[in-house]
Amino acid sequence: MICKLLIKNLKTRGSALDKKVRIHSRNISIDCFEVGDNLILLEGTLKDDRFFSSYYYSVGEYRDPGILHHITVSMKISLPQLVITSAEAEMPTIPMAECIEVKDCVKKLVGLRIKSGFTRKVSQIIGGTLGCVHVTNLVLAMASAAIQGFAAYCSRTREQSDTKILEFDVSPLINSCHLWRANGPLIAKIREFLKRQRHD
Repeated sequence: MICKLLIKNLKTRGSALDKKVRIHSRNISIDCFEVGDNLILLEGTLKDDRFFSSYYYSVGEYRDPGILHHITVSMKISLPQLVITSAEAEMPTIPMAECIEVKDCVKKLVGLRIKSGFTRKVSQIIGGTLGCVHVTNLVLAMASAAIQGFAAYCSRTREQSDTKILEFDVSPLINSCHLWRANGPLIAKIREFLKRQRHD
């Protein structure tokens, strides 16, 4: 049955290949909040949308257009060590009821530091059959956002208060892109800045 449907779809799809038709959309949004002294909260959302009636091979039925995945993850991160102190996930919309069985896999990330090697550790803890690929993708995107949240926490202006200067581990930045290469001027500049702060 599935093979026949695949062949039918391939035959009828040919005439549409010369035009641009949006068939699927994935959106990931992440918000970061200051929730305490040296503590930030990240709230991440992943949504997959289908824009036409389609056949779901995993469940063997046609479904109307709409949301395929709607997954949220919230994590509290302590600063400056970037340690995950709490992690919760919700799955308001999933294609199969069994997906909910791995909702709590993110709790295994509590205690993990966001630093060099984080992607590998997350894959070991909740990757593959240990979790959900979409939850894993969202968590990894949130880790990158946590670095930005840390920078925002330290640099933002506050009423009747100076910006916060916290000692931090530069390893998540090293070789993360061309500008932050290990032997580049930006890493040297940050290290020099931290060195001056320790001696002031």
